[in-house]
Amino acid sequence: MGNPIQVRTAIEEYLKQAFSGAKITPVEDEESYSFSVQLADQSYFLRVMHSSVEGLSAADINNLLSQFSVSQTMLSLGEFPVVVTESGCMFGSP
Repeated sequence: MGNPIQVRTAIEEYLKQAFSGAKITPVEDEESYSFSVQLADQSYFLRVMHSSVEGLSAADINNLLSQFSVSQTMLSLGEFPVVVTESGCMFGSP
């Protein structure tokens, strides 16, 4: 894939499916595709490192995020930022 707009769109689509009705806002970051997610009175933050999705198609990105249980991790950690790297999903700094 490689096109940053397509990658960002694929991640945003995953978040829209996982957090139905949430306000999803892209956040500028040079090293990752970052998003703020606001659902009712709860906030979440996701950073997907560029290196973890390099060369993947939209379907592959969706599969990767699902495989790493990104939305479940975000829900369980609440306000803590979730970071996706080549080796998985962890909490980290925004």
